[in-house]
Amino acid sequence: MELPASRKSKWPEGRIVVPAVFTFTTLTLIATLLHIDRFHFNSTAIFAQAAAWFWLSIYAIVPPVMLVMWIRQHRIPGEDPPRSAPLPILVRVVLAAQAAIMIAWGVGLFVDPGFILVSWPWKLTLLTSRAIGAWLIGIGVFVAHAVIENDYRRIRVGLISFLAFGVFEIIALLRYPTSLAWMSSSAWFYVALVVSILLVGLYSMKPVAR
Repeated sequence: MELPASRKSKWPEGRIVVPAVFTFTTLTLIATLLHIDRFHFNSTAIFAQAAAWFWLSIYAIVPPVMLVMWIRQHRIPGEDPPRSAPLPILVRVVLAAQAAIMIAWGVGLFVDPGFILVSWPWKLTLLTSRAIGAWLIGIGVFVAHAVIENDYRRIRVGLISFLAFGVFEIIALLRYPTSLAWMSSSAWFYVALVVSILLVGLYSMKPVAR
């Protein structure tokens, strides 16, 4: 998502990633600090200790840097060009539903893991619950932003990542099928969400009109 966005020369065609990545990295930093005792900062294994410090440095540096860049970009004078490729109504409806589900589920996992963990389709710790919550909220912010932008040209760089996300989620489900509580409705609800993400990702393969 970030790599193709960074190659855009026009702010409206790349900004879709900024609120989402800022939200995700900020929440991940908070989750890390809340469960700092779960990280190997004092491990005798050099690789584990280095990985812990690398993790913390990434999530401590990215949010403030992005915030400064975001504010500076907004101070640059200029106006958005007219929307050139409005999204079909069906795509906007699906995106709006995905945003509502992911943000609601993500907030639950992040704010009150104990309540959500009872119905989650696989086992989570408090840390992994908040980590997944951060992901869901971040992606939900991206999807909600896409609905607001309502322009395929402006959101395509983000939608392409949906394809990768959906594919890797399917691979993970196939790789660890016994980890899910398939008898629960939440497992099938999760699968349906992943399939919808994959379908939206396939929509991103549509070429941008010149």
